[in-house]
Amino acid sequence: SAHTAFLKVAMVKWKTGYGNVMIGMQGMNMFKTMENTWGHRFIDKMPMDAYGYSASADLGVGLNQLFGPFSTSVLITNGGGYKKVESDKYKKISLHTVYGASKLNKKDGINAGVSFSTEPYDVLNEDREVVSTENTNVMGLFAGYAGRGFRGGFEFGTKTQDDVSGQIICAYGTYKLNDKLSILAKLDQEDANLSADNDVAQAVVAGIHYEADKGLTIAPTFRMRSLEDRDAEKSIVVNFQFNF
Repeated sequence: SAHTAFLKVAMVKWKTGYGNVMIGMQGMNMFKTMENTWGHRFIDKMPMDAYGYSASADLGVGLNQLFGPFSTSVLITNGGGYKKVESDKYKKISLHTVYGASKLNKKDGINAGVSFSTEPYDVLNEDREVVSTENTNVMGLFAGYAGRGFRGGFEFGTKTQDDVSGQIICAYGTYKLNDKLSILAKLDQEDANLSADNDVAQAVVAGIHYEADKGLTIAPTFRMRSLEDRDAEKSIVVNFQFNF
């Protein structure tokens, strides 16, 4: 309901010689680097999150390790996300590798990497009997750059489930005009089924990011969402972010 509370992060981090081991409810690794490059989650989510390619957090065990300029992450989780109770015996394995700076919203540089997840599920017949076991596979490729007042990135993702393949493409950028004011834009395109026609959706977000005072950010944006053979939906949205 509207009054349901969810626990999103509750974990223990154990530093070992093999890397950081995390146990508990924790953020997923599939799109975190891209989210940091975008840097405006309070304005709009990343497409893997928005289109259901991956949950933003889940219960499980994870391992992070650095290999020179490479950062790697492996997670074994329930698979349903932090808002759902586990519904089967299978676990989700998620891999994430990035070269370069993983937090371009904090530090200038470049990055490029790949994300991949796989989760088995049972295929049932009309009598609710298990006839086979298949996998839901998600893969993402991404790259980002930050420097000279500009920060931007590109993402390409695919999802295969029940013999249906979907695809997302996303490009986004932010240019800092001065210490308080920036302009931003983000374009998503989703094709829910590559084998079907007239199911491509596009979403555009464009506006400004104004740091009105310490701890307060105001972001008025223009938004447009369009589906093939349908009129585009347009709106003006103002988001506020409060940091304490």
